Amino acid sequence: MSVMSKAPPRKKPSKHPAIKAVLFDLGKVLVHFNFEPAFRRLSAASGLATKEIEDYFVSSGLEVLYDGGKISSAEFYDEIKTALGLKLPLVRFKKIWNEIFTPKKDMIGLVGKLSKNYRLVLISNTNAMHYEYIRRKYPVIGKFDRLILSFKEKVRKPDERIYRMAAAACKAKPSEIYYIDDRADLTGPARELGFHAFTYQNNFEELLSDMRAKGIAV
Repeated sequence: MSVMSKAPPRKKPSKHPAIKAVLFDLGKVLVHFNFEPAFRRLSAASGLATKEIEDYFVSSGLEVLYDGGKISSAEFYDEIKTALGLKLPLVRFKKIWNEIFTPKKDMIGLVGKLSKNYRLVLISNTNAMHYEYIRRKYPVIGKFDRLILSFKEKVRKPDERIYRMAAAACKAKPSEIYYIDDRADLTGPARELGFHAFTYQNNFEELLSDMRAKGIAV
């Protein structure tokens, strides 16, 4: 009399494809920034009111051009110096412009943990001065396998091209990428391309819960 062994139960298909890479924004995700101190210092150097300084940056579109790699650091500085009547040397301007960041330690710790098991890519709308400052000051940048920076790529989020570049840098399909950004107008377009995306608003525990639900080891 033969005894037939039972076939092993079939595994239920995973709800989500395995995540192979995690894509991080920079500003307000890994480092917080606040331009108000920079505006105050530029106000003191120019004699213009702080609100006038802020309005200039908002209306001029200069920062968008700089972040997009359309103008150089020297051109950016010269335009501001002329418009605001500044007599600051470049080295002093850089200090004012760059000292607006503070680290988000919980997120920086998360990068360190994820770097052991996942490919990590940074995607940021940023400029050359800010990037060089952050790279020197915050070693977490060295944890990333690739950096997709708007001023180098000459394209800014939410342009589809920069997300395509990020996916290529992740060496993964969009469905295998988990993307964290602080702005819904930037996570939304990525989600439409197939990325798993989370809008981070200092809701760290909610982020961890969502990552675990997607099968990410955190």
